[in-house]
Amino acid sequence: MKNPAVKYGVYALIITVIWTLIEHFLGYNTTKHEIGQYTRMLATVVFWIMVIMAIVALRKQQGGSLTFGQGFTASVIISVVYSFGVSIWYAIYGEIINTQYKPTLIAFERSKLETAHAAPEIIAAKMKEVDMTTGGSVLSYIFLFVFMSLLGIVIGAIASLLLKRKRA
Repeated sequence: MKNPAVKYGVYALIITVIWTLIEHFLGYNTTKHEIGQYTRMLATVVFWIMVIMAIVALRKQQGGSLTFGQGFTASVIISVVYSFGVSIWYAIYGEIINTQYKPTLIAFERSKLETAHAAPEIIAAKMKEVDMTTGGSVLSYIFLFVFMSLLGIVIGAIASLLLKRKRA
């Protein structure tokens, strides 16, 4: 793969798949949500780092020069590649591999709120949010795709501004 954006997008996706499976076997997505609520963020952070690494690799590939447009385009490519792949992966994971993910996460979130003596309307709002964002519908995976893409593009735009360098 000569295109750093595609290469790093695939790397980020592979790391996400492996990390999700590790979390699964450690119970972080089933019986240990109190740990999983934090460890699930690792894949996203890795993706953000990969966006920056792709832009750095592109600049290096071009002999040290990079325009904002080139960096921004790379961030769009890596974000779309990763977000599309990760949306499909999480659909497979949540709908086939770990069908207990959503119900156990909902129970965990409800328990946290009840322990904190949250008002019924707050509990209902949080349950609606968890239901909408944890899979089970095409819309939830579309939200995931859009959200991950936009965050990757924003991080890529910032990195492109910081790393742009004119040809000497």
